[in-house]
Amino acid sequence: MEKSIEYKKFLLLKNLAQKINSSVEMNQIFQEALDGLLEILNLKCASLILWDEKTKKITNQIASGAMEKLKILRDFDQLVMEAMRKQIRMESVYATFDIEGPHSVFSYPIKRDGHTVGAIAGLVEGYKNLSCEEELFEALSHQLGIALTRASLWEGKIEGETQEDLIKSERLKAMIETAVTINHEVNNPLAAVLGYVQLILSRPENLDPDTMDKLKKIETGALRIKEVTNRLLKIVEPVIVKYAGDVRMVDLERSKTKEDEN
Repeated sequence: MEKSIEYKKFLLLKNLAQKINSSVEMNQIFQEALDGLLEILNLKCASLILWDEKTKKITNQIASGAMEKLKILRDFDQLVMEAMRKQIRMESVYATFDIEGPHSVFSYPIKRDGHTVGAIAGLVEGYKNLSCEEELFEALSHQLGIALTRASLWEGKIEGETQEDLIKSERLKAMIETAVTINHEVNNPLAAVLGYVQLILSRPENLDPDTMDKLKKIETGALRIKEVTNRLLKIVEPVIVKYAGDVRMVDLERSKTKEDEN
């Protein structure tokens, strides 16, 4: 069965989080982020640019997609985005223009320790409101920011006791953003499923015992999913455990939530 768009978004963020917490090379993480965006949003191309915070000179560029479309995207960045970033510190942009036909683009900032150090951008043919995907861009941007922070730690640019605190803070931020996405995208359709099931259960005279039993199991499962997504939002101190091999996951029962602190 083909995976839904929202599930693909969740998988992209989850896989990136796993790789960021492993020894995967940085450019590979960037490339997978771009390839994932291309697949999920049907983009013609996507690029990631990093620059030196002081000099603003570009230090790294990663791209994915059709070369002729990448040229259009880069021309747009040089003509429009570079000027906006330098003159008015513009960060996120959603635009449409007509160069060799109508195109829509987005550019979203990548931040490290609160400072803008790069941008992720993409292009699609035709007129499309890419701002509808801002939640995905924001979550992806934070994941990439965490990757850059970890790279800085490995390079010894951040010293002392703040290293562990910074990693924990960035990991918690990424987890919360992923949890918000899951909560929004899962709980909305889940509420409809639960509502219909409970409506049917309210009329037991129309149900045979076997159907009634199966519907109650669906209701129990749906309530459990709702409970899990809500708990994810409340975690303030996650406990990470190994799930299978090098894959790690959050232990919901052992992780501390806001209620536990009160």
